[in-house]
Amino acid sequence: MAQSSKFSRPTRQPSQADVERVIGAAETRDDPLPKAAPEPAPAPEAEVRFTMVLPPDMAERVDGARKKAGGMARLAWIRLAIAEKLSRDGA
Repeated sequence: MAQSSKFSRPTRQPSQADVERVIGAAETRDDPLPKAAPEPAPAPEAEVRFTMVLPPDMAERVDGARKKAGGMARLAWIRLAIAEKLSRDGA
């Protein structure tokens, strides 16, 4: 007997043998056995966020320097300046 697709409508009432086959294959407990959990991926490094306040004269100097550098965004220029300073200091 060919078994029909699980998505098709039954064409007949199931026999007692069919019912017993389905019941016999069912889990006997409420919670099925948990599958082996995959190893968790390492947590990405969290960004450090903070607010920086610049005195007006330093902000003007930063703005002048970043405009000379091609009009970089202020945050990009500050990150670049920090990276250059750390590189120079060997940190």
